[in-house]
Amino acid sequence: MQNTRLVRLLKTFDSSEFKQFRDFINSPYYNRNKNVISLYSFLKKFYPDFTGDELNDESAFRKLFPDEKYDYFKLKNIISDLLSLGRKFLATSHFHNKTDLGTDFLLEEFRDRNLRNMHEQLFSSSLKKLNESVIRDEIYFLKQFELAAELKNYYSPIYPNSHFNLFQDQLNYFIKYSLVKMLRLYNTMLHENKQNNYEFDFRMFDEIFSYLKNNLNEQDTVILLYYNIILLEKENDEKYFFTLKELFGKHSDELSHYDRYMYFLHMSGFCADRFNNQCKTDFTREHFLLSKENFELGTIELGKILYLDFLNHVKIAVRVDEFEWAEKYICRFKDSLSDEHRQSSLNFCYGYIDFKKRNFENALNLLSQVNFSNFIIKIQVKNLLLQTYYELGLYEQALAMIDTFRHYLSRDKNLPDNYKFSFNEYFKNITDIIRYITGSGINSRNIITKDFKSAASGIKCNPFGIKLWLIEKINEL
Repeated sequence: MQNTRLVRLLKTFDSSEFKQFRDFINSPYYNRNKNVISLYSFLKKFYPDFTGDELNDESAFRKLFPDEKYDYFKLKNIISDLLSLGRKFLATSHFHNKTDLGTDFLLEEFRDRNLRNMHEQLFSSSLKKLNESVIRDEIYFLKQFELAAELKNYYSPIYPNSHFNLFQDQLNYFIKYSLVKMLRLYNTMLHENKQNNYEFDFRMFDEIFSYLKNNLNEQDTVILLYYNIILLEKENDEKYFFTLKELFGKHSDELSHYDRYMYFLHMSGFCADRFNNQCKTDFTREHFLLSKENFELGTIELGKILYLDFLNHVKIAVRVDEFEWAEKYICRFKDSLSDEHRQSSLNFCYGYIDFKKRNFENALNLLSQVNFSNFIIKIQVKNLLLQTYYELGLYEQALAMIDTFRHYLSRDKNLPDNYKFSFNEYFKNITDIIRYITGSGINSRNIITKDFKSAASGIKCNPFGIKLWLIEKINEL
């Protein structure tokens, strides 16, 4: 019984939900089967972990039918009934939490029952509440569309062939709703295209942007936000970065938690592209300030924090030597990480901090214990280990890591070609530098140093800082 769908469902209930579920199944409106209530009572003593030798089908059957011979199928039917009620409970709870849905259905009922005063009062209060909303995103526009449609349906039998303006209102609000949804989707697709090299079919993109160029409204903050985010992604021009920064500074309170998160995601992505692809450090401080502002606003996580975001914010801070902030961030969010990724995330972050502080032995110990399945993080760990071996003078280990690293990248299909080229050039340079240092290469310091600088400048991009680190090591020669 411990691995049944029923038990897996009940494990997700918090203590409040578990008690509410008891009231739910005791309500004759939803359930009249006393055996289902008895099964709940049996399972209650095992909540919340649902473990123990007594949690089995035979024990449950004895509890429900002490005088009967064990019948698996009889018990199975009761388990199935309780599972069905669990699903209905979740759906009902979700409905009650969505107060707008209840209002929509109630307006329709009042209209169908010709309860005009009650309809008009509820409609007026609903519209007033909606217009007081500060956040005007796709939910706001959809609600305005639905209220305009409801009002037209209400007026039609009373005042036929009138209130045509409500058709126009519906269209206007539906267009704005559609624009927000499509712009959000486009910006996500553009991000994934850049992040994971996935090709999309951006249908209607040109038509949408042609429409927006002639119909932008300064009051539609969310549409302006995503319009400029997409231009930032497409054009990669810093003027859109500062346009967005100004827009957010003036209107951040008009954005939902999700839209704030997406603002920071794409602004951060621009800074990362500046560093990784253009080998420029002019936006590294802006990058950190974004993380800092995101942290202070409380929008740095979207639900359960993703370990990739967790690692990224630490790297951004450490890159500009903001070690105190990075450690504060780690302490604040480490318990929000999933159990599966927590220890490796902490090892990576503290290992990266030690590396940047030049505590290389500590860094090597921590980074050697990092284990992620994500290929992007694997690449970063391998690179940090390679650089740490080099810094410690462990040249044989560094050369062995280069060999392993090169084979790993040759098998990977997700890394963009320009990154693969840059890494291969990077490997060649480090190998030549090690040969030079250990005396197994050319002995003329002037010639070899000149060649290194020329070769390093030919590396196309700077994924995870490899080009900048390589130039630093060449200058140290």
